[in-house]
Amino acid sequence: MHLIVEVGSRLDPDVSWPEGAALTMFAGEPVQLMIFLSRPHELEVQAVTAAPTRFAWVDSEHAGILAYRLGPILSWSEAPYNPHLFGPEDGLPGVDADGIVQIVLVDRDTNIVKALHRVQWPADFAAAVRASVTRMRETPFSRPAYEHALAALHRRCPTPDDLVIDRADALCTATPVPREDH
Repeated sequence: MHLIVEVGSRLDPDVSWPEGAALTMFAGEPVQLMIFLSRPHELEVQAVTAAPTRFAWVDSEHAGILAYRLGPILSWSEAPYNPHLFGPEDGLPGVDADGIVQIVLVDRDTNIVKALHRVQWPADFAAAVRASVTRMRETPFSRPAYEHALAALHRRCPTPDDLVIDRADALCTATPVPREDH
């Protein structure tokens, strides 16, 4: 999902995105958190760029979960992750040392980008996620093990709030990255 986007741009109109979030992490690129919502409310659009931008990482051997909380109003949400869900043609899964994250909110009904924000994870948080991704990348993939790991996490922690409070391996508040004008 290597996308170059800007607010107001339209993603491929032939692709139908599922409701929720998708997370990509490839070496040499920012981490990308794509959030697909039907008719996002103005508060959801504003939350993408509102401080604080908080993250939690959960490592569950065969699956990772990035929990995120955008702005002061919205509750925690989550995006599951395993590097084997992407093909080798997509690139080498990884997290760069700079810990840059691009958050993109897309109206999934129109495929129009409604909000975009770039933030930076603190070095220790980026290192924790990088180590987890590297370990998962080097572990043979099993879809049943991945699905079991997610199901077990959600049985123990049924909401994203529970996941963050009871199970997070790393927590952080990200800092905004100044926009680069080309």
